[in-house]
Amino acid sequence: MRVKFTIAAPFNFQKYAYAVVFNTTGDGNTPRANGATNNYLGYSFAIIVSDPGSGPTANAYAFVRPNGIANQEPTLLSVNPPQQLLTIESLNSNGQNTQFSLRFSRLILSAYITPSPSPTASPTATPSASASPTASPSANPSASPSASPTPTPTPIPGLATDWQYNFFVASVGTAVNQGQLQILDSLGSFGANDSSYVNPSPLDTATSFDITINAQTPSTPFSDQSEQIVGGEIANSP
Repeated sequence: MRVKFTIAAPFNFQKYAYAVVFNTTGDGNTPRANGATNNYLGYSFAIIVSDPGSGPTANAYAFVRPNGIANQEPTLLSVNPPQQLLTIESLNSNGQNTQFSLRFSRLILSAYITPSPSPTASPTATPSASASPTASPSANPSASPSASPTPTPTPIPGLATDWQYNFFVASVGTAVNQGQLQILDSLGSFGANDSSYVNPSPLDTATSFDITINAQTPSTPFSDQSEQIVGGEIANSP
């Protein structure tokens, strides 16, 4: 997946961190800027571009809830993917220093997904007396021509196909402090206090797409436009 993140003025990594938050659960909830008031509903993973002092870098984080309890406030834990699976392609992809482009493998987001325990609980491999080798995969040979399946994308275990998303600007000093994002702007018209923004449509990660993201018109003008989100782009290759 490739993400382009665009703001109104050149990036200021000394003051701000720039984050894309995904909801990968498939429950249809858009992660909103008022996460602290709704137990971070819809927050699954974040990719945050910030400057720790040696230059801007992209890092992935998982919102992990203590003991898996849904109404518990999550902790933001670093995923630490290999560099080739999460990389900044350009810090100036529009030639105006107001857009960066990053690319990542969706596989990195399965790092903190709890796998389904079902496969281990099946001792059906104990060979019953009728372990007939004639039970070939196709029990009806006449149906074999239709058994040539059309290639389809393989789902990533633990991740839903449809994702929701939001773009955020956060205060750099608290971007990952105590596992929380202190949000200053979002795609919604009420920026840091927005509680109503809804994605126009989910991201269907089983398909190829390239969509433009537009932030809503801010209700209050920004004094520092390096803090103001304009929008961006999300492209996917299954």
